[in-house]
Amino acid sequence: MEGNTIKKYLYIAVCAFGVVAASILFFFFIYKIDHIGKVLSGVTAAMMPFIIGAILAYIICPLCNILERGFTKPLKKIMNEERANKLAMTLSVFSGIIIAVVAVYMILMILIPQLIDSVVRIVQLLPSGADNIMAWLNEKLSSNEELLKYVQDILGKAYTALADWLDNSLLDTVNKFATGLSTGVISMLSLIMNVFVGIIVAIYLLFSRKRLAKQAKLIIYSIFKKKNADFIIDEIKYIDKVFSGFINGKILDAVVIALICYLGMMVFKLFNPGDETMSEVLVAVIVGIFNVIPFFGWYIAWGLAAILILIVNPVQCIYFVIFNFILQQLDGNVIGPKIIGNTTGISSLWVLFAILLFGDIWGFAGMLIGVPIFAVIYHGIKRAVYIKLKKNKLENMIDEYEAEYPNKSDEEDIEEASWLGRVLNPKPKKASK
Repeated sequence: MEGNTIKKYLYIAVCAFGVVAASILFFFFIYKIDHIGKVLSGVTAAMMPFIIGAILAYIICPLCNILERGFTKPLKKIMNEERANKLAMTLSVFSGIIIAVVAVYMILMILIPQLIDSVVRIVQLLPSGADNIMAWLNEKLSSNEELLKYVQDILGKAYTALADWLDNSLLDTVNKFATGLSTGVISMLSLIMNVFVGIIVAIYLLFSRKRLAKQAKLIIYSIFKKKNADFIIDEIKYIDKVFSGFINGKILDAVVIALICYLGMMVFKLFNPGDETMSEVLVAVIVGIFNVIPFFGWYIAWGLAAILILIVNPVQCIYFVIFNFILQQLDGNVIGPKIIGNTTGISSLWVLFAILLFGDIWGFAGMLIGVPIFAVIYHGIKRAVYIKLKKNKLENMIDEYEAEYPNKSDEEDIEEASWLGRVLNPKPKKASK
């Protein structure tokens, strides 16, 4: 009894000490939050090459896995298995890095000149473009004077606002940029250096990805009991499945849509032959880039491209809107589901919620990664609810919900989409006959 009493008071003392220590740390954190923020910003800036490298490695990793499997088969025919595996990994990593760098370089080299040329032409043609739009509206709406007057009033206000922005806001931005050119050059050089070091870090991470995954697994099983460790591994595989499937799928989907958009405009001749005012490449790149953003991306690209084309030729704008609507339906019902599938497991309502929430917090990056982040949170809440229902012996509620809203099993999705899942839990090799 005396021993139990001592343990009880000792437990109370430890808990009280923990509460007091946590309160002091919390007060210190609130009181010194500015200094802590500066320290965190400095650490983030110092770690930026490693952050960039980790992101690049994670995005390029699926491509490296495909290339590695492709290199391994022919190399095994001319050398032993161990050397073939090492050489295949080396070739896959460097090939993946080169393909990624060349792809980004080509996109930038195509996009930037086209963007500059198109903006300059649009600014030059803005007055005549406005006159062309007004003349076209006068011709088409001449029978309805009230509607014509209303549309002309709206377009007049829009033209005035755009002209004011070009004359004042844009000029002011250019002046500020010119004034702070030295700072901008330093920032650009710092970014280039971070990206360069990030590529080197990505190469090392790609070479070590399997070893690092195995080491992480050993650490987890050394700290936690097997049941808890299995649970953590399952959650890690699910997170990897959601992020790799969604982000890489979105990038591939955007490339496919941009190519289809470009080919479609060329085949159907949406732009007049020899008309250098608007570039099919620019429009296709705009559609592809904003297609990466779930839900809102299509409409942003639709609006931007339509406005640019409207200034040049209103008739072409109508054709483009119709063509883009058909392409959107094709992507939403055929291409997107084939490439991405239901990797997030959340409904359209929560997709919209995640985009609005994380987009407001982190801007464009938040709109891109907000959906997989919320999908992971949603999955964690769902699993916690299911565990609690099972403890309360209410499995029938889970069965009723799953029967009414069936979904593909997480394990099946993980094994299909996650390279990390295959590394952490590889399938046994079939015995050779």
